[in-house]
Amino acid sequence: MEKAIKPQKRDKSLVPLSREHHFGLLFCWKIREGIKNGADLQVIGDYVCYFWNNILKEHCEEEEWLLQRLLPKNDTAQIRMEEEHRLLHEIIEIICEGKKLNLTQDLFQTLQQDLIDHIRWEERELFPYLQAVVGAGELEITGKLLEQKHQLKKDSFTPEFWIK
Repeated sequence: MEKAIKPQKRDKSLVPLSREHHFGLLFCWKIREGIKNGADLQVIGDYVCYFWNNILKEHCEEEEWLLQRLLPKNDTAQIRMEEEHRLLHEIIEIICEGKKLNLTQDLFQTLQQDLIDHIRWEERELFPYLQAVVGAGELEITGKLLEQKHQLKKDSFTPEFWIK
């Protein structure tokens, strides 16, 4: 039995990114449900491309901008985050560019599991680390700058392949 994780107090400057993590987890759930329900893998692939282009790509760019602003260039947390973003993007590129090929359930399973693991790491380790090593004033300034860049995103993909 997995130990319950206590919700962590999130600095308000990181809340917009944390909120979007919920959308990322929902994206993964939709993929799992679609596979479970036998949805057309081409449609799931279309959804992956849609989600990347409309939500996830910009989210990753904002996180990278945030960490480049707050942490030294050689910080291991920053390096890990950028590497995980790159790997997620590579899987998504395979799906988006390879839609003419035979897409497999395993490819989608890998994407959704890697994204879940990445989001959990950011929420449970990266964000608390940032809050511990970055001064409150710098976090506040960065949060205000992020507000200027950040736009609320909406997932309005159809068809809703995840619903049976």
